[in-house]
Amino acid sequence: MHGGLELARPRRRKKRIWIAAAVLLVVGLVVSAPYGAALLPAGLSRCLGAVANWVRPHYTEELAALQQQNARLHSRLALAEEAQAENEALRSLLGCARTEGHWQPARVTARRSEGATLACTAAVGAAVLDPQGRYAGQVVENREDGTCEFAFAGTENAPCAGLSGSAAGLLERKNGWFLAGLPADCGLTAGSVVTTPGGEWLGELAAAPQPDSDGLTARAPLTDTADLNSTVFFVKIE
Repeated sequence: MHGGLELARPRRRKKRIWIAAAVLLVVGLVVSAPYGAALLPAGLSRCLGAVANWVRPHYTEELAALQQQNARLHSRLALAEEAQAENEALRSLLGCARTEGHWQPARVTARRSEGATLACTAAVGAAVLDPQGRYAGQVVENREDGTCEFAFAGTENAPCAGLSGSAAGLLERKNGWFLAGLPADCGLTAGSVVTTPGGEWLGELAAAPQPDSDGLTARAPLTDTADLNSTVFFVKIE
């Protein structure tokens, strides 16, 4: 009996030691928990900051490269759209069967109420047509930047005569296109073709000429005239 009691005592001591150690561990965790909670966000913040400092330059370089590629693509797209517009206008001009001679396409770079700027140079006085081969005006000035100014037909800088049959009149563009100053007895009818002295298509009479108040002259509205809002025009090459 005594031997059995002596053998059991060390085991109880060991058990008590483990229990005490566990209690101390729990107490230590409870006491240190606020400090650990405070240190964890700070450490995580430093870690994230280090990662950001490493990633940011690479991201900035990649973003700059992508922006440059995007700008180049937009530039190429703009050039392609301009080329497509010129090609479509050229096909339209070739299909209208109204023109003769040599013509160069030119896109509009600026537009005003009485004319436009074209991306080309040409002889002053050169005729300008819309994509349907209809007379739109004439070149009045060349610029050093490789562009030219053309004035719309019927304006102060581009007065235009209209011929139809044996009659001649003067183009007016007030509230529409009109052929004015025709002889009162010209005998023209609706649908009569009107051209410029150079032979370019100016339009057709939308109605028979009506006498003016003086009884000596007549005027008639024109139809099938130039589209002055075109983005591409054609300039005659001598």
